[in-house]
Amino acid sequence: MSDGEETPEQQAHTPPTAQTPQTAEGLPQADAAEAPGGGPAPGAKMVRRVVCSYQLGWLPGDWLQTWRRLDRLFARSGLNVKATLAPLEDLPTDTDILVVPPELREAARAAALPNTPILVMPASAAAGAFADLVSRLEAGTEFTAEHTDPADNDKPKIVSYRGHTLLD
Repeated sequence: MSDGEETPEQQAHTPPTAQTPQTAEGLPQADAAEAPGGGPAPGAKMVRRVVCSYQLGWLPGDWLQTWRRLDRLFARSGLNVKATLAPLEDLPTDTDILVVPPELREAARAAALPNTPILVMPASAAAGAFADLVSRLEAGTEFTAEHTDPADNDKPKIVSYRGHTLLD
């Protein structure tokens, strides 16, 4: 190729915008095309749990609201993804994506399992970042998620609690 021309990989790469200040460590950016037939791409990671994490002993109110916003967004979008609020010191082992505020970036890298994508954003940018995350999950290129069955919404749901904590 001559100077100044981009390869197809460079053309398809879309860097994060100012609206979605995020990093997805360990996974490529959205540079793969959707698989034929409208399904997820072969290399797409199945997401079942997104954890909004905080430092043990300090949970700011705006970060609590961030988790609630994500939980409601997943419910409205019809994706079978669980939004969990958990301290960095006690992350669930089945964490697929970790969401943390900027001041906990380094602690999140140390606490998360290798190749766990980390979404770093302030609580004020949550709406745009979560909308982008849901669109990426629905597109199925780098992340994918199962959709809930609308028939299951009318069925009774059995839940278990330990004290005031809802068990998954």
